[in-house]
Amino acid sequence: MTADLDNLRISRDELDHLTGLDIGSVFMGGVIRPSVFRSRRRLLSLMVTELLVVGTCFIIGLGLALVLVRQREEFDRLGLLLLGVGGMVGLGAIAWHLYQRHRSKTLGTLAHLLDEVDRHHDIIQALQVMQELAAAKAIDCSSSCRPEVFQALKATRDSLVSALTTEKILRRHQTLIHRKQELSAAIETNLILLQTLQINHQASEYRQFLQEALEIGLSVQREINKKSK
Repeated sequence: MTADLDNLRISRDELDHLTGLDIGSVFMGGVIRPSVFRSRRRLLSLMVTELLVVGTCFIIGLGLALVLVRQREEFDRLGLLLLGVGGMVGLGAIAWHLYQRHRSKTLGTLAHLLDEVDRHHDIIQALQVMQELAAAKAIDCSSSCRPEVFQALKATRDSLVSALTTEKILRRHQTLIHRKQELSAAIETNLILLQTLQINHQASEYRQFLQEALEIGLSVQREINKKSK
């Protein structure tokens, strides 16, 4: 069953292909993901990366500046040199963050969809833990609803794939095209399936997972409708 759950994940390579960008836990196409600021671990990773980049740029800039001023024997203002190099590096950092802010506006829909992909993976991870506990007989885990849960997660995965593909098309081509209508229809179909499964298994022990899958589907539909307007 674990292998089946793994197949429901959207791999990093597949995300890169679907979005046309390099997707990571911190960056999406070189732009900081908004979710980073809601995660201490990711935020710490970003801060460490930025400090390393700024420090490296400062050292390289200082080295180049020292080479240039060596030819001027009368130059003895090291403090001024440090201030100048630090100022240039600081301006570069400010320019980079302004660029990040501008680019993040054009990738807002993608950022939200990637957050939904993370939620989808969290559900899969929770189910894997339940299966491992059941295998160790640590909990009593009924399998009566398991096929429906897999079906719901498969529908959620299909909706996310369709939404990511649609977002890439709309990002590259600002006008609507026929392919977008086809993909949106697929999202509608999967959403109806999720709603049906959720209604049929209100009393199931997997109700929470079905509900979260439905919420992801609704969120995906809202984002695509928003992007289309």
